[in-house]
Amino acid sequence: MNRTFVVFWKELREVLRDRRVIFSTVISPLLFTPMLLWGIGMMLYQREASARKVVIPVAVIAPQGGKEFTAALEQAGFAVQQLTERQQAESMLRNRQVKAVAVLDERFDERLYNESTAKVLVLYDPLNDSSRDAVQRLKALADRFSAEWVQRRLARRFIGTEFTQPLSITTQAIQTENPVGNLVLSIILPYVIVLSAFFGAVSPAFDLVAGEKERGTLETLLATPASRRQIVWGKFLTVTTVCMVAAIFAMLGMLLAFALPAVSRIFAERAVQFSLSLPTLGTLVITLLPLSVFYSALLLIISTFARNQKEAQTYLIPLSTLIVLPAVASMFARTESGLWLAAVPVLNSAIIIKQVLTGVLEPSFMALSLFISCLTAAVALQIAARLFEQETVLLSS
Repeated sequence: MNRTFVVFWKELREVLRDRRVIFSTVISPLLFTPMLLWGIGMMLYQREASARKVVIPVAVIAPQGGKEFTAALEQAGFAVQQLTERQQAESMLRNRQVKAVAVLDERFDERLYNESTAKVLVLYDPLNDSSRDAVQRLKALADRFSAEWVQRRLARRFIGTEFTQPLSITTQAIQTENPVGNLVLSIILPYVIVLSAFFGAVSPAFDLVAGEKERGTLETLLATPASRRQIVWGKFLTVTTVCMVAAIFAMLGMLLAFALPAVSRIFAERAVQFSLSLPTLGTLVITLLPLSVFYSALLLIISTFARNQKEAQTYLIPLSTLIVLPAVASMFARTESGLWLAAVPVLNSAIIIKQVLTGVLEPSFMALSLFISCLTAAVALQIAARLFEQETVLLSS
């Protein structure tokens, strides 16, 4: 057997014995990602349910009339307290006895019935979240109340409601090969995959070189018949394998989470309906391969250059920023992005994943992106191999 693969199997067995690697690459994506989204969905459901049931106390100051508006408030779930003095109402608002105060104009009913504008001043506490929520519900009520009175005023003049709507636009989505859920996946999944692949490979990459420097076991490996290049290739294949596994299980974890009914609380019901064919999954794996190679070579450079794992973690901080930025940018990038984005490492792979999920794959973008990814990966791997051949760097302590 080729000595490179001997090193690879040896390193892979040692990596798989590390519970941290198994937890971060397999257990966490499959268990905690679905649980997290399920928990968020349940919290949103409970919040919506409680919001529909909660009765908001408000005060109303109506010098004259306003009975119809007050009745509308009570029907909308407000507990109305009739007051006469504004000073008393503001005091109750500060003491949080009421969440908002509606001060009606002195000529409220007169303006309302004479086809003028009836005015309402709403007082609220800007430091109280419940008070701001009450304002939003009052504005929604005011819109409904106004719409009803517009219809009444038009009916008096024997004018149809179409008079206030000169133009009506209706939208209708066409039938597509991919369901709506693939669009939501195309926003979230590239971000998750790009970060999971990188951070899943950090621990094994730092342990295989910087960690062996600390433990003093690297010299033993260098004394074997395997050449330096065979050793670095074996370690590189190990990190790449873990990187691919982390990315694949992160993808499976997200797909499992989207299959949970509670996730529909976060998105619309149709937004969690997705479909991934075998060719689509195959294309995603092909896209992940050069990205994993690039990550693995980059992390091996840091691990080889660092004298120990603590120093490697120090170098990881600025590198993580360079990875997180394109990952975040992928959430806002369009699938029909300019060809120049194919030259941006990490971001180009994320955009390809978005294109594959939405069925708008551009062959020229994919070809250029894969070429750039493979080129940067080859350069990074060459640098890692050169560092591995330098005694001053490899055996520094």
